[in-house]
Order: sequence, then structure tokens, then C-alpha cells
Amino acid sequence: MRIVSPTSEEIPCTIYGYAYGIWGNWMGEKYSFGNTNGGKTLMAPVVDAGYGTADDFNMLGDLNGAIALIHRDDNIQMWPNVMNEEAALHGASATITYDYYGDIAHPDGIKQDVSGAALPEFSISKNSAWRIQDLLAQGPVILELKGEANAVDENVGESVNVAGYMYGTTHPDEYIVFSGHIDCWWNGTSDDSSSIAAVLEFARLFSEARDTGLFTNERTLVFLSVGAEEFGGPADTWYDWLVGSYAFVTAHPEIMEGLVVDLNMDGVSFKKPSGKYWVENTWEINGFISKAIKDLGKTGQIAYYNPIWSWTDAWSFGAKGGGSTAQAWWVAGYDPIYHTQIDDLDLMDEEPMRNILMMYTLLAMRADHALVMPFNFIPTLDWIAGYLSSESFTIPYKAEEFAMVSAALAELRAQVNAVNAYGEMLKAAYQSATTDSERAAIRAEADALNKALIDARRIITPWTLGEGGTMGSWDVFLRSDQHAHDLGYVDSAIAALSRDKGRVNNAVKALESVYTMEWGHLFSPETYDTVMGWMINDCMYWGDDFDQQQAYVDVHWIYTGLKDKTLSVSAAITALEEIRNTQLIPWLEEDLAMLEWAYMESAEVLEDALD
Repeated sequence: MRIVSPTSEEIPCTIYGYAYGIWGNWMGEKYSFGNTNGGKTLMAPVVDAGYGTADDFNMLGDLNGAIALIHRDDNIQMWPNVMNEEAALHGASATITYDYYGDIAHPDGIKQDVSGAALPEFSISKNSAWRIQDLLAQGPVILELKGEANAVDENVGESVNVAGYMYGTTHPDEYIVFSGHIDCWWNGTSDDSSSIAAVLEFARLFSEARDTGLFTNERTLVFLSVGAEEFGGPADTWYDWLVGSYAFVTAHPEIMEGLVVDLNMDGVSFKKPSGKYWVENTWEINGFISKAIKDLGKTGQIAYYNPIWSWTDAWSFGAKGGGSTAQAWWVAGYDPIYHTQIDDLDLMDEEPMRNILMMYTLLAMRADHALVMPFNFIPTLDWIAGYLSSESFTIPYKAEEFAMVSAALAELRAQVNAVNAYGEMLKAAYQSATTDSERAAIRAEADALNKALIDARRIITPWTLGEGGTMGSWDVFLRSDQHAHDLGYVDSAIAALSRDKGRVNNAVKALESVYTMEWGHLFSPETYDTVMGWMINDCMYWGDDFDQQQAYVDVHWIYTGLKDKTLSVSAAITALEEIRNTQLIPWLEEDLAMLEWAYMESAEVLEDALD
């Protein structure tokens, strides 16, 4: 990228992943957006398009081939492909974005992500954007863009997972996995080369300890490098990340059937400037994680939170595989350099690496030698109960259905308390056993209990979790929450319109809070429809496993009609009631029925283990 007028300056840049450059080959078809140099160079004026919303572009009018400079803020647009699509509607020839959430990006950081829409998408630093804006304040600015970007589909492109196994001596069909992803944007020292270094170090550490007799692994240890975490999968799916780990989970059901815990790493070399090193984990291992932190004397440095989110490979093991999983680290201060060229060796630090090696070594050894699986589902049930309480308050006319789920949850809680007590009894009995035959008998009982705990977890976790929110798999919550959330706001809009003279402004405000409208209300109907088509189509890939990706409703046209007065209040009420009665309520009822089934089914699994 180069400024050619009013000065001559090079601008460091990159092209977004899975996005058009100025020319190239896309799925076997040549393309070009250039206007000089045989179509390989685009030379055009640049305009400052603000945040790239419909209002921003409407103020500019027809861009007539200009390049749009856009302030990326994922709190507003959610993802850069949204404003790229909007720019195409208004006559832009390409988009250039800068920044990340708010204004947190490093001033010199050039952000890279998977995007892809109608036009070439370039990314530059904030400092470069400010330079262009300073020049624009003085008069027209002409840019020259060059760049080849090629794309192939999943039938041509290939990524590789690599796994090393140390088979267990007594329980080879039970597994502890160390995982990290090998692909990265730029050099990706912390995200995620550091994690691959750690996986290799764990492999060296445990294999040498076993060879020298310092450690014998009873369960199988798996040292896993996965590919295509950042991007991959079918060409026409929205759910194009976590591809390598998802492929591993689906290709190895035997591991998921015997998984004790997956210890995933993503970004383990960046030193926290403040706060703590955060572990993200499934709820049932809260106590397991907490004890390790305490025993290492790291309570001032390390903490944990729930649930797992859909942004790391831990999601594949937990949500899609029904496993227990931990993900480390998240630290304050990393976001400004995340997915930029600043994430390099200069910022690698021994402290986070030492912490992860110490913590995951301890967790793996304890998981390997555990007589009883280190699971306690009570935190899971508490998390569920909190959501159910909030949702039942939002949708009071579904109190009966919520009560049925709560009753199933209470039954599951009773069984969890019983198996927890049984597990403690087995551990105490094993400690006091004096003969090999006594210990063998107790181990047999523990093995049966462990199988039940894993089987129950593989019901509870995947059927509890829902994903979706503002965009496909953007947020994680209880399965029923998206539909309860959207139903509450649709109900509010109907109530506002049904009051005297129809309180349109209140209804419009309510509709802006329907999940996809949080960004959708800022963009044109055409852009909204296009983006929604990307998220929900025939190729859901991992998105609809266990029906976790929740369905969306389209209220954009109603919102637009009310705002521009092309839709009457009565017609809007009719349309919203149709959405409520034929989509949101049936979907919520289905969610609640599924939760009730899952908790009754898992309670039965645990009860059988006590017989």
C-alpha cells in the first residue's frame, strides 16, 4: 500500500485471511479489482468512512470507486466483513480497516483475522490510519493498493494434526491430552507457537520421567498439535475455526469416551502487566483447578472462570466432545497485540511459561493417578440454575416448563451429591486398605464409577451449552438463553406497540436488543440479509452439533419499517406475534424439553452407578 498523492509514502499493511486482494485466484476462478497495471494495481482516492455503518456511508453518498477507510470496532460491527459488505453497496472499490475493540489496538499493530466479503480487505495500523486522516484533513488523498490473494477449498487445502501417545499401564483407554494449535497469524509467538513449545516440553518431560523411573503413567498421555485453529473447514461455512481440534475429536471417539481432561494452551508466553493469569475451564473441574493453584502457592497469580468459550480448541473437547477441559492463559494486556505482527519473540517471557509448565504438570500427574475422576458437577448445576432463574423471570408465562427443568435439575443434584459421597468413601477405603485384594476390589468399584461420571458428563456438558448471540457462535450460554433473550425483547416490542397510540420508539429500542440487531440495526437490510445468510445455511459444520448453535429470528425488516414509517403499527404487531408464536416460543419449549431430558438421563446414569 502506498500513498501516491499528495505525498509518496509506503503504508505497512496486510490482506485479511480468506479475503480478496487486488487480484488472484479464488476457488479456481481468476479475479481482479485493479484499474491499472493489467488489473494488478488499484489506484483510487480514499475516504474516511467512520465505523462503516449504513449511516456513515449514506453521509458520504456514492463512493464511485473510492477506497473506504474504516475504524474497526468489534463492539459495533462485530466483524470486519460486515462493513466491507456495506461498503460494496455504496460503491467502494476496497476497504482498509484499523484498530480492534474500541481503541485498544497497539498503535503499530496490523490486525489479521479471517474475514472475507465482497471487496478487497486490507488492514493497517492505527498510526498509519491517523497519517491518512491527517492528510485527508488537508485535501484529497490517492492510494495505490497491490496484493495477490488466492483461495482454495477444502478439497485442495490441507492441514495436519500430530499426536504423540504415551500409553497407560493400567488404564490405557483413559486419556489426558495436552493440546495447542500450530497455525498462527504473523509469527504468533504467544498465539500459539508458545503452546506448541509447551506441548513438546511436556512430551519430553513425561517421557524422560517414565524412562528414568521417576513417573509411571497409568492412563494414556496424548501430546497434540492441531492445525487450522484460526481458519479452515468447508468453504461455505461460517464456523471455520477450531477445525483441527474438531476433526481430532470427531475422528477419535475412543479418546472422548475415556477423556479425563484436556489441558489446552493458547497464548502462554505473554506476561501479564496486571491482574492474573486466567484459566478457562468446564465447571466440573473447578475444585481440581483450584486445589492445584493453591498447592502451587499461586493464588495471587492464577485464577479460573467458567464456562469455556468457542474461541479456542478447548471448545471442541468440551462442547463438541463432552469432555472436561481447561484453557490457559487469558491475561489483561494481550488484546492490543492479539493477531498482530507485534506478537513476536521480543514479548516472550519466562513467567507465564514457567507457570503453565508447573500447573499443567501437576494437573496431569493428579489426573493420571486419580482413583476417582476429579469431577464435581455441583458448580455446573449452580450455573444452570442461575440461568433458569433469570430466564423464567423474563418469560413468566412459561413457568411450568421452567419448573419441569428445575425438577430434573434437582434430581440430578441429588444423584451428584450421592456419587460425590460415594467417591469420597472409595478414596478413604483405598487409603485404609491393607491388602492388594482389597485395593483391587476398590479400584474395580472406582472404575465403574469413573465410567458413569464420564458418561454423565458427556450428556450434561454438550446438551447444556448453547452458542450464538450477536453472531454465530459469538457467545456461550445455557442452551435456552438465546431464545429466552430474544423472546423477552420481542414481547417488550409488542407490548410497546400495543399501548395507546403505539409507542414506536420504545418498540424500536427493544428490537435493537434482539441479538443480531445489536449490530444489524446499524446496517442496511441488504448487508444484514447477506451476513445472516453466511451464519445460517446448509453448511453448519460444527455449529449445529448437539443443536448448540441456536436459531435466529429476522426482525430487521420490522425494525426498518417502523423507523421509516413504511410499516404500520398493526402490521408490525402481527409480524412480531407471528415470530413469537411460530418461532421463539416453540424453540424455547424445545430447548427446555431437551434440558429436562438431559438432566433426567444423566441422573439415571449416576444412579445406576450407585446400585
